[in-house]
Parts: sequence; C-alpha cells; structure tokens
Amino acid sequence: MDQLILWCACIFAIAGLLFRPFALPEALWTCMAALVLPLAGLIGWMDAWHAIGSGKEVYLFLLGMMILSEIARQEKLFDFLSAAALKRASGSGRMLFLIIFGVAIVTTAFLSNDATIILLTPPVLALAEKAEIDPFPSLLACAFVANAASFLLPISNPANLVLYGGAPPSLLPWLGRFLLPSCMAIGVSFVILYAMVRRDIDVAFPDTAPLPDLDRIARFTALSLFGIGVALTLVSFLHGSLGWATALCGMGLGCVVTALRRRSPMSGLREISWSVFPLVASLFILVFAVEKSGLITILTGAIRVCGEGLGGIMAAGFGLAVLSNVINNLPSGLLAAQMAPAFAGHGTGLQDALLIGVDLGPNFTLSGSLATVLWLIILRRNGLDMSYWRFMRFGVALTLPALAAALAVLAL
Repeated sequence: MDQLILWCACIFAIAGLLFRPFALPEALWTCMAALVLPLAGLIGWMDAWHAIGSGKEVYLFLLGMMILSEIARQEKLFDFLSAAALKRASGSGRMLFLIIFGVAIVTTAFLSNDATIILLTPPVLALAEKAEIDPFPSLLACAFVANAASFLLPISNPANLVLYGGAPPSLLPWLGRFLLPSCMAIGVSFVILYAMVRRDIDVAFPDTAPLPDLDRIARFTALSLFGIGVALTLVSFLHGSLGWATALCGMGLGCVVTALRRRSPMSGLREISWSVFPLVASLFILVFAVEKSGLITILTGAIRVCGEGLGGIMAAGFGLAVLSNVINNLPSGLLAAQMAPAFAGHGTGLQDALLIGVDLGPNFTLSGSLATVLWLIILRRNGLDMSYWRFMRFGVALTLPALAAALAVLAL
C-alpha cells in the first residue's frame, strides 16, 4: 500500500507540473504530492525537513542565476543580444539558428543549463518577434542544448552538484572524463535537430534594426556578467561551493546595479519566479521517499548484472535517463549519488555513465529536467506553450542516438 501511495504521488506531481490543471501554479501540484507522504506516514516530518535542506546548494545556485537574469533584463541586455544576433545573421533564418545554438553551448558550459534557459529564452522570443519568424526552432535549440552540453564542465548543471553531493571533481579531471562524450552529445543533437527543423528555419527577414545603445551602467553590467562566468569556472577549478559563489555574485551585482541606478530592488525581486523553490524542495521530498522504497538496491543490482564494460555503461546511462524522465533529473541525481559508492571499486566508467544519464537523458521529455521545466514556465508566462507529445517527438529522435554515442565514447 505504501508503494502505491508513493508512486501515485510521483505521478500526480509530474502530471500537475506538465499539464497545470485549472491554470494553477506548477509548484502547487508538486507540493501537494510531497505533503501526502508525511501525512500518510511514509516518511517523518523531520525526514521531510532534512530532504528539503539537502538541496541548499541547488537553491543558492538557482537564486543567483535568476537574479543575474533579471539584472540583464532590466539593463536591456536581452534587447541588445537579440538585435546583435539579427544583424549577425544577415537576414538568414538558418544563420540565426546556428548563432543561437552556439551561444547556448557557451552559456550552458560556463553558466549552467538553467542559465541558458533563464538568460536565452527571453531574447530568443524577442528576436523572433522582431524578425516575425517562428520562435520554436530556436527555442528547441535552447532547450536541447541546455541538457546536451550540461556535462561539459562541473558548473554546467545543478544536477552535477546533486550527484556529487555539492563537491564535483575539479576541472582538469572532469575534462579528461567528460569532454569527448559531451562533444559527441552536442554534435549528434545538432545534426538531428537541424535536419528536423531545416524547413522551418529556411526563412529570410530584414536585418535593418539598429543596435540599441548601452549606457555606462549597462556596459558595466555586461562586463560583470562575463567576469562572473570566469569566476564561477575558477571556483569549479578550485573545488569551491558553486551554490554560494553564484548566489553571492548575483546578490552582489544586484546591489551594485540598483545603487548605481538609484532604484528600489523590489521591482526586480517581484519578477523572479519564486515558485521554483518550493517546486524543487518538493521534488527533494519525493526522492527521499523513493530512496526508502528500495529502488536504489534494485537499480544497482541491475547495472551490476550487465558488467563493467559497454553493457554496464549503457545500462547505467539509459537506466538513469529513464528514471530522470519519470521523476525529474534533480531527484534522479540524488538517487545516483546514493548508487555511485557501490561502483567505486569498478573505476569511474559506471559513475560517469550515471552522470551522463542524469544530464543528457532528460531530453526525452518535458518533465525530465529542471531546465526544461523552467523553459516551459517561461514560455507559458509569454503566452506560448509546448505540448508534451510535440516535445517528446523531438526528444526521442535526438536523445536516443546522442546518449548512445556519448556512452559509447565513454566506454572507449
């Protein structure tokens, strides 16, 4: 009976998050599902509180990134980026798509997949409106790159912090293990997505819009954002706390810019999607209950049966990919963190496969990663929507070969 209640709660949370019945906030449904667990006696109230607290690094990371995004929006950096992209594209829809894809890779690598969604989705919407073109090919590029490039660096995905308990490997060992698989995942994703949207992006548009002027404070903000990206990479290299570093950078830059502008910070704080935090916290509660259900033992045993070579790596990667699409990649990252010690004596291949499954695997569905959930929320706030099945049609076509290729390279 307990197992039935648990899995019904998980299904309820994901269904509410995707379909948002009665247009109520996504976080409401996940919180209701999480609340059922202590009320039904599946976990204790203190256990629920401990589960919420385990996500501290992720909350701090998201807070910092959302503050930085709002600062960029208020300083009209999004307008500048969209105008610059239009001008560089020279009226070609295909060139514009390539530019957005490339920018998404760099943003994901140095500022995280969630930053790609938070920072790039608004200017992509703005430039599509200016050019009077279909925004969805470029929006899909942002969504898929956000996960495909999210294991280029340790800072590229909050799930990396979750899987390694807030302390991922330092930069050079990370690159030695993940650079080639990541490049393979990005390359395969690009080729397939480009082939699927090539007719939609074969358009022309006028490129006569002038670049907006950036005043002294806006230029300072742009340089500061670049410096923050470098600083976070350095923190990763030194094995520091990325959550605290991101939050402090966001709050520090926010204080400086609001002081220079002599305006109240309240207008910017009101624009932040605060509902993301209870949504993420409720996911941590759900995964704590899933951990207690014995799922970790089952998954670990299944991977061990497949061995340590290519079979085991494929089983670990695809197993975590499926799990991520069922319960989201942040909770599955927590489960993977519990599984990883069981493979400590078998080299790094199986552990690395778990990470690739958690990072790249969620591209199958809209519910797979926090990044695509944030992407969907931003689209809805701008009057757009993406159906589950439309996204999945692209997701399956891209992710199956990309994941297989990345894991195969890892096994070499």
